[in-house]
Amino acid sequence: MSEKGNETISCHRCKTLACMESYPQGVPKYCRAGKFKEVIDESIQEYSDPKIAEVHLATARVNKKGGFEWTRVQQCIEFAREVGATKVGLAVCIACIREGRAMAGLLEAAGLEVVTVGCMIGAAKPQDTGIPDDLVTGLGIACNPLAQAKIMNQEGTQLNYIYGLCVGHDTLFIQHSEAPVTYVATKDAVTGDNASAALKSAVLRLKLAMTYQDASFSPTEFLKGP
Repeated sequence: MSEKGNETISCHRCKTLACMESYPQGVPKYCRAGKFKEVIDESIQEYSDPKIAEVHLATARVNKKGGFEWTRVQQCIEFAREVGATKVGLAVCIACIREGRAMAGLLEAAGLEVVTVGCMIGAAKPQDTGIPDDLVTGLGIACNPLAQAKIMNQEGTQLNYIYGLCVGHDTLFIQHSEAPVTYVATKDAVTGDNASAALKSAVLRLKLAMTYQDASFSPTEFLKGP
């Protein structure tokens, strides 16, 4: 491990994953989590906060019931039930509207009221949202994640889902949503909205390593897998 890696916590460098075995007895001396003991102890106490506990326990119930048998779509539906939501929002990218329709249909079939807002609602011009001409692409209509969030706030959704919003637009949506937010799917035009595929595919990992000049592994090591 390099000195740079020792500056702060770097779990991706760990080869033992001892935290899965030693908790709650503590962490090994070499683990940088010791540097954040107060933060960890404080965070454990915070799970007793009713607002945090509601989400945290709902997550535990979904994981216990569904395990590895439920898809994320089903987990999202059951999570809404577990937190007691009756009205949910679906912020969907227009490029994923077909899948968004299917998701909305399933949410409604599960007895939930659904507010669906597409990313290009209102057909705003990119220039009107501050995008210069040289950055305008596609249909010449701006995605409007602020409107998506504000409409759902006004409609009183209790839980919001993201389906395929652009990187950055999803950030703005999360920042401005008054209701808790979770993902159904992330957008990835190259991998069919399966972002992890870029790291699971040896060829795509190698391409990324070459793009960012990552010298951590040789091409041979990348082809062997993580």
